[in-house]
Amino acid sequence: MIGTKKLSTIRKEIEKSLASTGADPIQRLERQIASSKRKGENTEVMEGLKRFLQLPLKRRRRPTKRVKPNGTRRLQTSKPNKP
Repeated sequence: MIGTKKLSTIRKEIEKSLASTGADPIQRLERQIASSKRKGENTEVMEGLKRFLQLPLKRRRRPTKRVKPNGTRRLQTSKPNKP
């Protein structure tokens, strides 16, 4: 069960467990996938892990500050306020 772990924490745990031999985790997965395909085994889970590890890390966007005409600042929201 995953629970309330963040994806970044899960990603780090997977990379750590796959890199226990000191090799690149993606290369290790590629070797395991190739071996499983030769044996005729299912590789969907390993291919999914490989895609997950290859995804770029998403950065949290910070709200931008806008300056009002009177010189005060306010945080810009994603939806404009209706009058």
